[in-house]
Amino acid sequence: MATPYNDVIDLALVTIRDYKLDQLYDKSPTDFEIYMQGFMKKGIPYFTNCLKNLFLRNEIAKEFDETLDYDEIGILSDYTILEWLKTEIYDVRQITGMMQNGKEAHRFSEANLLDKKILLKATTIEDLNQKKTDYGIKHINWTSWAGGDYGI
Repeated sequence: MATPYNDVIDLALVTIRDYKLDQLYDKSPTDFEIYMQGFMKKGIPYFTNCLKNLFLRNEIAKEFDETLDYDEIGILSDYTILEWLKTEIYDVRQITGMMQNGKEAHRFSEANLLDKKILLKATTIEDLNQKKTDYGIKHINWTSWAGGDYGI
């Protein structure tokens, strides 16, 4: 049984609130889907300890070849959010506006917002690393470990 990409993206969209994404969806649901799938695909290589092969996919059906469990879908959705967040941080228009704006109060508020986004990115990465660790521990064969087989 396969897992559709939308299972991952829909879970990510529970967290993301972005009027630009809403506008893209209103304009073209197909373009929106392609755009969101890009974030998900960028995040896949970071899920390094996934027991399923996330690179085996059916691009026509827009699904993973394997059935992902809820933990795997959750971690991938968080990576989708992280990749979206990076675009919010690396938005050149925001950085250029901050440097060109002559009003100190406005510039400081933009800089403060950027600092908060960077902190959120770091916190999200830390949270994802913990989720990957928990996922790995959950799937250890403890019987083999007790017998000295550490799978190395």
